[in-house]
Amino acid sequence: MKLKYIYAFVCFLIFSILVIGEARAQQPRGSGRPAKAMSYGSGHSGTLFDVGIYYGQSQATADPSVGNEWKSSTSIYDIKLGYISNEGYYGGVEYSTYTQSTAATLSTTAVDSQTGGGAGVGLGYFASNGFQLRGFYRFNESFGDYKNGTGYQVDGGFSVNMTSNFYLGLSLSHRQISFKDNKFITNFNYWTKKETYPFVTLGFIIN
Repeated sequence: MKLKYIYAFVCFLIFSILVIGEARAQQPRGSGRPAKAMSYGSGHSGTLFDVGIYYGQSQATADPSVGNEWKSSTSIYDIKLGYISNEGYYGGVEYSTYTQSTAATLSTTAVDSQTGGGAGVGLGYFASNGFQLRGFYRFNESFGDYKNGTGYQVDGGFSVNMTSNFYLGLSLSHRQISFKDNKFITNFNYWTKKETYPFVTLGFIIN
């Protein structure tokens, strides 16, 4: 049931973005505000605080269920703080948290939960038509018993202004992290984690 509401919320956000973008594209040129999606290339510079949110759930049912059923959920929160210049160039920092919970069967109360996260520094570009691209170097990453991770993250997305300073959008994030330490595995060398996720993004810019 929880996943149903999340999908409905994401669909509502997509619908809102499309409707607002279409309305602005049809706005007359002489009506005061330019017909743009998310404009940073026309003097709309400032400090940007934004958050990316992902939640996913998957499960398998079987008969017999022992060893064949499972349920898993993943949540990720990316918190970013940076600055956008008049030309649309971005520089900033990031902190990300990650939680993954897995149950061996659908009816069990025993859940294996893995948590982690890490920091990052990045550069990017925000186009005047609403598209954006940012890349981050990730460091000091952890995931469960895996520690000392480094890697990269690339985010590409599209956003629209809900108000002059608040925006809402969608992005696709690819990240690759290599972990160097795990004290519970003998002769451990490294473990590399590659993932791609869709995110709902929201942010606020301070001029």
